Amino acid sequence: MHQISSLMGKQGGGGVNAAVTVPDASSSTAAAAAVVKHKIVLLGDQSVGKTSLVTRFMYDTFDQQYQATIGIDFFSKTIPVDNRTVRLHVWDTAGQERFRSLIPSYIRNSSGTIVVYDITSRASFLGTFKWIDEVRAERGDSVVIFLVGNKLDAQEKRVVSTEEAQKKAEEYNLVFMEVSAKQGKNVKALFRKMAEALPLPDDNASGIGKKGNGVGDSSSQPVVLGKQRDPFLLTPSRLPQSDRSGLQTNNNNNRGNDDTNGFANYTQGRCC
Repeated sequence: MHQISSLMGKQGGGGVNAAVTVPDASSSTAAAAAVVKHKIVLLGDQSVGKTSLVTRFMYDTFDQQYQATIGIDFFSKTIPVDNRTVRLHVWDTAGQERFRSLIPSYIRNSSGTIVVYDITSRASFLGTFKWIDEVRAERGDSVVIFLVGNKLDAQEKRVVSTEEAQKKAEEYNLVFMEVSAKQGKNVKALFRKMAEALPLPDDNASGIGKKGNGVGDSSSQPVVLGKQRDPFLLTPSRLPQSDRSGLQTNNNNNRGNDDTNGFANYTQGRCC
């Protein structure tokens, strides 16, 4: 085994140093053969808790302060499942209406989709119909879809019953779960069930370079090392200056002037 240190990049004048363990060639070849890579996309209306679910899954933390996702964030984590290892490339998408035109490019080549609603918001539940229809229109029946009700910690404010959501899931042939990102309830189980439900590639168990699973060449993608979040996750404010295509962003929440077409071109060309 070899260990090297790499400088991932700078953000706000500082750098992130990460020690990366690199196995010998013989062991890395065997490990790669056992890894199946899949692209997973989270969809849902704004404020339903998509980012909180991903943060709980990745780092087992919960941020009380809400900040809307702009564009997408990208995460990667490996889960052992039965006799294989599944690497989930998780795309956390924005729920704002102005980003809806980008959804087809987000879900293209995805293996699974998690459609999230807030059990205390009927509007967000009704909104899942549109998200599911968009996934079906782009991917047909070739993608695994989970319908997930978030905020189980707010049972006293519940307006969408478990029975109603379960009935909808059965009607649309979806996997249904209820979770709490705040408490961590069922979050790990959610992503494990997704990993278990995803198919093996037909002719290449590693999934490396396969367009069908939306992963492609991992060397061109942002990554997460351990629990240190990559400072260059794919959101407009974090794009290299030369790639922003006129995107207007700042550190506040007043980021309404994003050039979404330019951002779509960036994500489509650089990731998956």
